[in-house]
Amino acid sequence: MRMLTTLAVLLATTSLASAAGNESFIVQAGSTNHAIAGQTGGNNKQGTVQLGRGNSALTAQSAASSKPNESGVLQIGAQNGAVALQTGGNNKQGTVQGGVRNFAVTSQKGRQSAATPNDSTTAQFGAFNGSIVNQKDGNNKQTTLQVGGSNFAATSQDNAGTNKNTSSTTQLGAFNSALVGQTGGNNNQTTLSVGVGNFAATSQTGAAGRTNESSTLQFGNFNRSFAGQAGGGNDQGTLQFGYGNLSATGQNANAQGATNSALTTQVGIGNKAVTLQSTKGSPSFAANDGKVSGVAETVKSYFSWDKQTFHPLLVPAAYTGPWSYTAPAVFGGVNAASTVQVGKGNSALTVQNSEGSRTVGADGVAKTMDVGYGVKGWPWDPKADTSKTVSGFVVGAAVLPQGTALNGVNNNAATVQVGKKNAALTLQDGVNIAKVSNDSLVAQFGEKNGALVSQQNGLNGQATIQLGDRNNAVTLQKNAPVSGTVNAAATIQAGSKNRAFTNQVANPLNAGLNGSLIAQFGNSNTAVAAQSTGLQPMIGALNTQATVQVGTGNYAVTAQNSATVTNTSVTAQFGSHNVAFTSQH
Repeated sequence: MRMLTTLAVLLATTSLASAAGNESFIVQAGSTNHAIAGQTGGNNKQGTVQLGRGNSALTAQSAASSKPNESGVLQIGAQNGAVALQTGGNNKQGTVQGGVRNFAVTSQKGRQSAATPNDSTTAQFGAFNGSIVNQKDGNNKQTTLQVGGSNFAATSQDNAGTNKNTSSTTQLGAFNSALVGQTGGNNNQTTLSVGVGNFAATSQTGAAGRTNESSTLQFGNFNRSFAGQAGGGNDQGTLQFGYGNLSATGQNANAQGATNSALTTQVGIGNKAVTLQSTKGSPSFAANDGKVSGVAETVKSYFSWDKQTFHPLLVPAAYTGPWSYTAPAVFGGVNAASTVQVGKGNSALTVQNSEGSRTVGADGVAKTMDVGYGVKGWPWDPKADTSKTVSGFVVGAAVLPQGTALNGVNNNAATVQVGKKNAALTLQDGVNIAKVSNDSLVAQFGEKNGALVSQQNGLNGQATIQLGDRNNAVTLQKNAPVSGTVNAAATIQAGSKNRAFTNQVANPLNAGLNGSLIAQFGNSNTAVAAQSTGLQPMIGALNTQATVQVGTGNYAVTAQNSATVTNTSVTAQFGSHNVAFTSQH
C-alpha cells in the first residue's frame, strides 16, 4: 500500500513539474488500489479517491488551453474500475462507484469555443454495473445513475453546433440496459428503468432552432423501448408497466415540417405498440418546366419611302413557348398519436405521414409576358426586306406543373386497447389545399378484436368502438386534395364475431357530406356500407347511411352512388337471421 501511494504521488508531482497549472490529487485507503494520472499542456485538474480493495482508476488529460479539463473519481468498495480521458479542454467529468466490480469509461473531446463544456456525471452503486460515455465538441451534458446489479448504460453525444445535448439515465434493479445517441444538438433525453432486464434505446439527431424531446419510463421486467428522432420538432414519451412490453417510436421532421408528438402507455404483459411519424416540406425554387400558350402581338415596322420613316404594325399570331416561374414552398403538418394498452398481447401500429407536395398536373394561370426581343434581317436592307421584328408580347395561359402548393394535412390518432390480443392498425396521410386534418379513434375492449383505419387528405373523422370478442372493423376514407367534402364514420360493435366495412370516397367537386354509422349488438353480425359521389352537375351531393343490428346472424349491405341527388338509407334489424340489401344510384 505504501509503495503504491508513493508511486501515485510521484506521478502527480511529475505532472505538476512538467507544466504549470496542472493539478492532481490522489488518496488511497485500503489495499492493492491502483491510480494513474497523466497530464500534459497545463490547466488540467484531477482528483482520485479510493477506499477499499483492488480498485483501479486511470485519468489522462491534455490540451486544455484556457478552459480546463476537470476530472473527479471516487471509488468505495472492491475491484471497481474507472477510466477518464479528456482532451481539448472545456471538459468536466465525475465518477462515483460504490460496490463491487463496477466499471465506468468516460471519454471527452472538448472545444474551446463551445458555450458550455462537456459535462458528465456517472454514479454506480451495487455490483457489476457498467457505464460508457463519449462526448465531443462541447455543449453536451449527461447523467447516469445505476443502483443494483449488472446494469449497463452507454451514452454518446456529438455536438457540432452551438446547441446543447442533455441526457439523463437512471436504472434501478438488475440487468437493465440503456443506450443513448445524440448528434447535432437541441436534443433532450430521459430514461428511467426500475426492475429487471429492461432495455431502452434512444437515438436523436437535432437541428438548429428545433428540439427533440424523448422520455422513457419503465417499471417491471424485460420491457423494451426504442425511440428514434431526426430533424427536431419531435416529442416522444413511453411509459411501460409490467412484463415484456415492446414500444417503438420513429419520428422524422425537416425544416419545412411541423411537429410530431407520440405518447405510448403500456400496462400489462406482452403488449406491442409501434408509432411512425413524418412531417416534411420543401422550400420554393426556380422552376423551368412551365409552358405558355396564347396570342402573340408581334410588333413589326415598315419603311415609308416617301417620308423616310419607320411605322409600327401589330400582327397577332399564335405562340407557344417555355416559361420559367417560382415554385412555392410546401409545408408538412402536425402529427399527434396516443396509444394506451392495458392487458395482455395487444398490438397497435400507427403510421402518420404529413408531407407537402406540389401539383403534378397543369395549372392554367392568366399571364401577360414579354417573349423576347429579336431582329429579322439585320443589318436591314430596305430593298430586300421591308420589315423587321422588334419585340413581342403574348396574352394567354401559363401551364405551371408545380405552381400550386399542397401542404401536408394534420393527423390525429388515438388508440385504446383494454383486454387481450386486440389488434389496431391506423394509417393517415395526404395533402390538401386547405388546413385540414385526419382524426381517428379506435377503442377496443375485450379479446381478439381487430380494427383497420385508413384516411387520406384530411376532412376525415372516424371512431371505432369494439366491445366483446373477435369483432372486426375496416374504415377507409379518402378525399381529393381540393375537396370540401367531410367524411364522418362511426362503428360500434358489442358482442362476438361482428364484422363491419365502411368505404367513403368524396369527389373533388363535392361540397357535401358522407356520413356513416354502423352499430351492431349481438353475435355474428355483418354490415357493409359503401358510399361515393361521382361527377355531378350540381354541387352538394350528400350520402347518409345508418345500420343498426341487434340480435344474431344479421346481414346488411348498403351501397350508394350519388350522381345529382341525395341518397339516404336507414337499415334497422332486431331479432335473428335477418338479411337486408339496399342499393341506390
